[in-house]
Amino acid sequence: MTKSSAPFFLWISNMAAARSEKTWRNSLCWILSVITVFNQICVSVEESRQRVGKSVEDAAKLNTHVRNLDGTTERRPSVEDGYATDNKQDPVSPEMLGGIIIQHESQKLSARLRWLSNDEIGITNMQAIFDSLPYVKKESDEYSRLKEIAQRLQLRLRNYLQVLRTNKITVENLFKFHVKQPITQQYDCCNIPCQHFTSESLYGCKINRQTSCDLIPPSIPRGSFNPGRNLTEVWRSNTHYFHSLKWQYFISVLGLHNEFPASSFRWMDECHSPSAPRNGFSCPNIHDTRHRDVFLSTIQPQRKHVVIMMDHGNSMSVTQLRTAKAIAKHLIDSFSDNDRIGVIGLSNKPVYPRSDPCLPHTLVPATFETRFYFSKFIDSLEKQDTTTNHSLGFLTAFEMIEDVLLNGSTLSDNAMILYVSRGLLSSLTDAREVMDVVSLHNARTGHKVIINTYAVIDDGKPIMYEKSFMQDIAYQNFAKYDVKYRLKTPVVRGIMMAINSTQDLSSSVGRFYLPLNRTAQDDPVFSLPYMDEADGGLTLSISQPCFHSPVSHPERLELMGMVGVDLHMEDIVQDITYYNNNDMSYAFLITTEGYTIQHPAFQRPLRTTLQPMHTDIRHFEQHPGFDIVRHTMLSREEGHTSLLLEVSNHTAPDGQVIQVERIVKYFWKKVDNTPYIVVLKSLLSAKDQRALKGIHMHNQPELVYHRIDLVPHDSLCLHLKQLATMEISTVFMSPSSFINPFEHLTEEETKRSVQSYLAYLKDDTRLITNPGLKDSVRNDVAASSRINMEWIRRYQTSNLKDYIIRRYIGMPSGVLRMFPGTLLDKSFEPVQRAWYANALKYPGHVTLSAPYLDVGGAGYIITISHTIFEGKPAALHSPSDKVVAVMGMDITLGYFHKLLADLIPPCQHAALGCFLMDDEGYLVAHPGLIDPTGKGPAEQRHITHMEPLVANDILNHRHFVRKRLCNRYNDRTVQRYFDFNTSFTGVLTNLAHGEHCARYQITQIPGTNVFLGIVNHTCETATAFCPCSMYDRLCLNCKRMEQTECECPCECPLDMDLCSGQLVDLDDSNPSCPHDPEREQLMVAPSDLTATLSQCYNPKCQARKSKMECLGVLDCQWCQVEKDGQTALKTAYCDSQRVCFGGVVGAHSPYGDEISAECSEVDAVTMKSTPVGPVAGGIMGCFLLLALGVYCYRHHVHRHSHQYVSTLPDNPHRNSHYYEDEPEPTDDTTAGHTNFVLASFENPASISPYRVNTSYRRPAGGDSDHGYSTMTPHEDSEHASLPCLDPHSIAKDRFKPTPYTTILTHPPVLPPPPSSSTRRSRSPTPPHTRLSCYTPIPEQTCLTSDVGSPVAGATSLKGPHSVIANVQVHMVDSH
Repeated sequence: MTKSSAPFFLWISNMAAARSEKTWRNSLCWILSVITVFNQICVSVEESRQRVGKSVEDAAKLNTHVRNLDGTTERRPSVEDGYATDNKQDPVSPEMLGGIIIQHESQKLSARLRWLSNDEIGITNMQAIFDSLPYVKKESDEYSRLKEIAQRLQLRLRNYLQVLRTNKITVENLFKFHVKQPITQQYDCCNIPCQHFTSESLYGCKINRQTSCDLIPPSIPRGSFNPGRNLTEVWRSNTHYFHSLKWQYFISVLGLHNEFPASSFRWMDECHSPSAPRNGFSCPNIHDTRHRDVFLSTIQPQRKHVVIMMDHGNSMSVTQLRTAKAIAKHLIDSFSDNDRIGVIGLSNKPVYPRSDPCLPHTLVPATFETRFYFSKFIDSLEKQDTTTNHSLGFLTAFEMIEDVLLNGSTLSDNAMILYVSRGLLSSLTDAREVMDVVSLHNARTGHKVIINTYAVIDDGKPIMYEKSFMQDIAYQNFAKYDVKYRLKTPVVRGIMMAINSTQDLSSSVGRFYLPLNRTAQDDPVFSLPYMDEADGGLTLSISQPCFHSPVSHPERLELMGMVGVDLHMEDIVQDITYYNNNDMSYAFLITTEGYTIQHPAFQRPLRTTLQPMHTDIRHFEQHPGFDIVRHTMLSREEGHTSLLLEVSNHTAPDGQVIQVERIVKYFWKKVDNTPYIVVLKSLLSAKDQRALKGIHMHNQPELVYHRIDLVPHDSLCLHLKQLATMEISTVFMSPSSFINPFEHLTEEETKRSVQSYLAYLKDDTRLITNPGLKDSVRNDVAASSRINMEWIRRYQTSNLKDYIIRRYIGMPSGVLRMFPGTLLDKSFEPVQRAWYANALKYPGHVTLSAPYLDVGGAGYIITISHTIFEGKPAALHSPSDKVVAVMGMDITLGYFHKLLADLIPPCQHAALGCFLMDDEGYLVAHPGLIDPTGKGPAEQRHITHMEPLVANDILNHRHFVRKRLCNRYNDRTVQRYFDFNTSFTGVLTNLAHGEHCARYQITQIPGTNVFLGIVNHTCETATAFCPCSMYDRLCLNCKRMEQTECECPCECPLDMDLCSGQLVDLDDSNPSCPHDPEREQLMVAPSDLTATLSQCYNPKCQARKSKMECLGVLDCQWCQVEKDGQTALKTAYCDSQRVCFGGVVGAHSPYGDEISAECSEVDAVTMKSTPVGPVAGGIMGCFLLLALGVYCYRHHVHRHSHQYVSTLPDNPHRNSHYYEDEPEPTDDTTAGHTNFVLASFENPASISPYRVNTSYRRPAGGDSDHGYSTMTPHEDSEHASLPCLDPHSIAKDRFKPTPYTTILTHPPVLPPPPSSSTRRSRSPTPPHTRLSCYTPIPEQTCLTSDVGSPVAGATSLKGPHSVIANVQVHMVDSH
């Protein structure tokens, strides 16, 4: 034993003597695990040193000047070489890159990209076509367009309100018959045979349109009114006239729920097992949750002021505590945004959901976020070993209600306290004390507080006195306890209920509102948009109460229930969503209270799978002075106003400087008899409006619609996975091309409808009836058809046909023309795609997208796109011209690596790393993107991930890059991203006092959105700190963002101020993010049509004998690595990507079509290890030195850092009912480590000096983050950790709610809602192919559950130097 290790083992001996045997065993496991991890780290460092050393040796052979300018072999930056205030960069010299003059190379790349754009895509020809087309001046009448949109919306809603009224009258008339002859026939939804249901595009679950069905509470009395069978014919008739109706239903005050159409609901396991729970629900309990908040807001539309108080003292058994939680959560979820609620956890003292200063003192708006946090708080409450102080709880509850009165609010109706407890008293005198508190404080409110009590009981246990006490509280029976009435006004008695089960709560607890005795208004109630848990779609409800007059009191109306209709939001806002005016104006929809219903920053409702945040319009329209505009909109029925955005100076041709004002105009109109306001925002003056004049089709090529499966063309083939024809282009018309987009989306296209489209589009006489297309569509189809022959010619003659996948042109009207002619999904919207948005962002430039997985089967591809401007006779265009189309071309990822190798031959050497990077820092080309051992897809890889040394240095060049942030309301996140200066001229290189282990030069490629970078790694060993979360995209420190701190693009939760129901001040001023570009969905052709078709293109992969000959060829991969992912093949070869996707033989294809041996044949990869004896001392030395270094670094960093501790409970199921999940047990201390060392060996990676919110996650298998993420499940860090975790333990332990004691320490932040199944996974392999088998991963440490168990008493570090992190430190390879 060495001297250095002796104190360490002495500490172990002392600990063994002082601790119990169990603690000692856990500690020993802990120590051995740490040693194993650091052993692997040392091995990895040594291997990296060898790899880097080899690369440096290769560099010396390439050029003796490729090393540092001073001729030394290595220069490590010292402490003084850190990023100081001196931002001067080193002289730019070609010598550091082996003589490469990067500006010359960028000019060559610019010329090549411009040639690709002009010749291969056909930009020059298409622009000439538009320049030659006839135009006519178009009158700009925004108010007329606004009026048309408002009238269409009003008509649509008026029809639905008429349906609702019909249903209401029918139900009320049926009840009159029920009084004479009971109507009670039942048809239980849970007992309908599975074969009676069918799938329809309008619904996310199976339905039966022939009948309605009932959700029946078990406790409903016999003979209860059940009009479902009698309503079926009425509901079916309504659907016949209005196809877009979603659900129609009646809910009685007793909880009976009739619904049409009959449904299996998404809660049931595809209807196969009705009684089996799915996602925490079972069919017999659906009535407890279905339309609960809609029902309450309809029958009690007034604002409700409620305090929910739950006992969790020592008198509560485990069963009682579980029941109490279910009751409290049921109550919380019954409220809506208009209500004001408070929640108290009560034992010996009250506790509150968060540390927001208002929560202990007042009631807050019951927003979606508030209900989410309050429910999670209830989940986290644990039994306390103290008696319950009932009087203190009621004192606190009354003070919260009194605060509402003190702040100037008046309680027009009664407030309520809902108390959930066993009711056990510590002494007999406690009861009188409680009554005295209630008497005193209720008198202060004028006896306006009603108390409902819920006594939770265990079956078989005597609770006579407890029930009596709880009833006395509800009745406010002061006389029984000799407590004086302090006010002559009589109290309003509440309800006491004894609850012993969590089943059928809606029939008991759900009727808490009865003591309010408020007659519902007869007006329709409109809900805010919400995710329908039945089918996962974005939905809007309109509901209305139903009444009857008792025979004995015909003048009195009694509530009997409510009727409602659920509507597709895609239908309601279709004219807003698909409004298009060449990006010069847009429409949005708000409520009369200012909430945003639909805005261009939102996803289309059709693609929305997350509960939207109910956000004020001022967060989207952030112009100075908009608050006044907003106030005017909300207070006037209709009108218009202008807002000055900016004033700039322009130089006229005669040299005179003139001022140009940029003005935006708002036009709005309230929709009659609804709570909605339609707004049109115009950015263009009337004099700039022009439109294409009628273009004839008689002399154009044959017009072929994309539905070649319905109207087959003469020559069909399979273009990889898509039905296609190589003889002609096809026309696709997106939903925005149609006058009624929702009708087009929901109705099935037939051969007859396709023929009607073609007949109308070909008709030059303008006599054929319009089949429902917008006016601009015909001219756009005719104009785009003129590029058809040029595309065919290029396909036949181009020497790049091996690399080009498809060419296309998209227009604002939704028209898309594509070659090869291809079958597309009808929901595809070209203007929502990333390539279209990139071109609009940089008009007149050649824009490249970051690599993404092609849905058509081509693997990872890149899109080149360019704008087409409105025609001018002189053909002189500028970026300020109006854009009328965007052309694009998909090309393989490998082509750009081949392009770099051809234009810059030194890029092929391992010593140099050449890369292309877009304007947000995502890599278009990089050696790591095609490295078969890169262990990850080529999608969304950022420079901070692949070149952390370079990223660290360039962040100090403030004129070159800025870190920015924006609020994304679709998933409630604050996005942090990079914005690189595309107007940058010159060459960027290392700062004089910056990083010198990576000598780099970066320059912008003129006329594009892309940068060229070349890196020479000059140190044999180098590490960089660009912290990235290993599990999700959470930023490591959400409380600050420093421009010079390197971090991957990431996101923070969008924090909500529960006190106001608005965003916290820190996030309130952030701009809103544009909506995420949509992902394309594959349209699958009928198998009987495709079974006999051959592939359109034969790449002849096996005939290509060299890597460069194979690289980038469509459907080809250079196979060079064995199935284990590490061992190089003895002889590399070229073959189909199905054989070796990514260059690894037998690798899983993201399309699930790989040709490989069964995964059971893959031998497990053994983990390398080193003899313990020779290196034990070295390992211990590494451990001690690292520990000392971490301590010093933490001490240095955290002196100036803000502590950030999130206490938000999380859940792994990122689906549409995320916020309704059942809580996991909270007594498992293995979940969510807060211990530095535990986290380190469970996720073996180096540790960041930042704190991490370890509870906020975007789970594995989730969807793509659309342009921000840089982490994938295939990266080194995640391979080192995630496969070691059991999937079930990930789902249960890592995401369980934290105890309430932690929640009190810091206000939490809301995580983004669940990812949808429609958004692409970060991993290229679909779940069914990834999880079918497991292949061990090299250099992976898998620990048993015993080793991974936490050390007692070491689950929390609260000191100022604690590190709570799961991060990755990237080892830099010299390429």
